Amino acid sequence: MHAQEAISLLIFALGAFAIPLFSGRIGVPAAVGELLFGVLVGPHLLGWIEPNAFTSFLAEFGFAFLMFLAGLELDFSRIERQGVGGLLAGLVVVVGMSALSLGVTLALGLPLFLFVAFSALSLGVLMVTLNEAGLTRSRAGQTMIFVGSIGEFVTIVLLTGFGMYYEFGLGWQLGAQMLKLGLIFVAAYVALVVLRTIIWWWPERFVRLVAAHDPSEIGVRAGMAMMLVFVALATLMGVESILGSFVAGTLFAFVFREKRVLEAKMASIGFGFFVPIFFIWVGSEFDLSAVLHRSVLPLLGTFLVVSLVCKLLPSLGLMTRGLSWREAVGAGLLFGAPLTLLVVIARIGIDVHVIDEATAGALVLLAIVTGVAFPWLFRMLLGCRQQASAS
Repeated sequence: MHAQEAISLLIFALGAFAIPLFSGRIGVPAAVGELLFGVLVGPHLLGWIEPNAFTSFLAEFGFAFLMFLAGLELDFSRIERQGVGGLLAGLVVVVGMSALSLGVTLALGLPLFLFVAFSALSLGVLMVTLNEAGLTRSRAGQTMIFVGSIGEFVTIVLLTGFGMYYEFGLGWQLGAQMLKLGLIFVAAYVALVVLRTIIWWWPERFVRLVAAHDPSEIGVRAGMAMMLVFVALATLMGVESILGSFVAGTLFAFVFREKRVLEAKMASIGFGFFVPIFFIWVGSEFDLSAVLHRSVLPLLGTFLVVSLVCKLLPSLGLMTRGLSWREAVGAGLLFGAPLTLLVVIARIGIDVHVIDEATAGALVLLAIVTGVAFPWLFRMLLGCRQQASAS
C-alpha cells in the first residue's frame, strides 16, 4: 500500500467513525453526513483523499453490501401475513407511483431514466424514522414497511433493466442480457429449492447460521459467501452487480425467517464500515462546481416537487387499508426519501451516460434534502396527531 492510499484509508476510517456522532446530534442521517464529509475532504475541495484502486475497491464492496442488506431487510413473513388483499393494495400503490412518475417525466420532457428516481422506494430512512417514532409495530408502520419492501424490489429491478437498455439499446444484445437476467433469477430459485430442502432434512445443522453466539460466525460467513457468489454470477453475465447482491440478500431473507440476530450482525459489519466508505467515496467523487452551476438549483426544485407529488398522491390510497389521512400523508413523505437509492441511481446514470453531472448533482442534493426534511416533516405531523389525540 502506498503512502497516499494509507492516508486516504485513514481519513475514510476516521470519517466512518466520527460522522454518526456529529450527525446524530443535529438529527441528520449518517449517510447525509458521510456524503458531505466526502465532498469536503475530496479532491474538489480540501484534496485530502485522492482516487485510488484500494479505496475504490472498498467502496464497490460497500455498494454491494448495501444492496445485500437492502434485500435482507425484506420481511417475507410480514408479506405473507398481509395476504392477497394486502399484496394487491401494496402493488397498486407502487404501480401508481411508477405510472405517475412516468407520466410526469414524459410530460416535462426529462430523460426517461429519471422516472426510476422519481418512483424509487427504499426502506432505509423509513425504517429508521419509524423506529425513532416507536411506530415499527403499529398498523400504519407495518403497512408502510410492507409497501416500501415491494417498492424497493421493484426499484432495483427497474434500475437494472434501464441500465441494460441504455447500455445495449433495443436489439438482440438487449434480449441476450434480459435472458442472462432471467438466468440469475433461475439460479436464485434453484438455490432456494436446494436450501429449503437441506434445511427441511437437517434443520439442526443450520441453527448455527442464526445463533446469537457462534465462535466461527458461520451465519455471517454464509451471508458473505451468498452475496459474493451472486455478485460474481451477475458480473460474469454482464448484469449490474447490485442485482446479484440484492437477490442474494432477498434469498437469505426468504429462507431464514428468524434472521434478526444474523441481520444485526451483517448490518453491524456493513453500516459499521463498508457502507460508510461507499457514501464518503461518492461524496469525494462529487464535483461541487457542478452543484454551483446555475441549472442545478432549478433542477433540484423540479425534482423535489415531482418526487413529492408522485409519492404523496398514490399514498393516499393507503387510507383504504385503515390509515388516517395524516398517516397516509406521512407515509408519502417517508416514501419520498429513498436516500441510498437516489445516490445509487445518480451514480448508475452517470456510468451509463444518460444524465450529465448537473443532473446527477441535483439527484444527490435531492437525496440530502429529502433525507433530512421529509422525516422531520413526518415527525412534526406525528406530533400534531399525538397532541390532538392526547387532548
